[in-house]
Amino acid sequence: MVRAILHRLYLFCGYAAATFLAGIAVATLCQVVGRQLGMPIETTELSGFFLAASTFLGLAYTFVNGGHVRVEIIAQLCSPSVYRWFQLWCCAIAALITAYAALHTFLFALETWRFGELSPGMLAMPLWLPQAAISFGLAVMCLGIIEQATLVWAGRTPGYEANIDSTGE
Repeated sequence: MVRAILHRLYLFCGYAAATFLAGIAVATLCQVVGRQLGMPIETTELSGFFLAASTFLGLAYTFVNGGHVRVEIIAQLCSPSVYRWFQLWCCAIAALITAYAALHTFLFALETWRFGELSPGMLAMPLWLPQAAISFGLAVMCLGIIEQATLVWAGRTPGYEANIDSTGE
């Protein structure tokens, strides 16, 4: 049941990432049309915020579905039991780094919110909004890494390997 909830969370984040990517396209289209009509619209800052949100919200979904680039040479060079321990080590290091980054981006977003900082561009958008998306995406990624590590620990095939087809892609 916990895995099902986590996978719904990953899927939600994947859809959110796709929505922010579509937002970049819409913002760019508005900028192009506005320019043609003689009404310049500045969307660079908004597109940058959307890009940050899309990048970090899409991390966990991409990871658990095998979409991140992985180097398989270690798997080919060692026994399955050694490779299992190597995977656990990699997941542990990745979870620690991601948890650290999530915590500090959360604390930074909280500080930005407390001070009421606004973006320096024409939008004057509260900076904690894109920072919160980054922090949330990192936290969900950390959960995804931990979940995949538990699969490896239990001797099951993790999602990042199960979703690779026979050609290795």
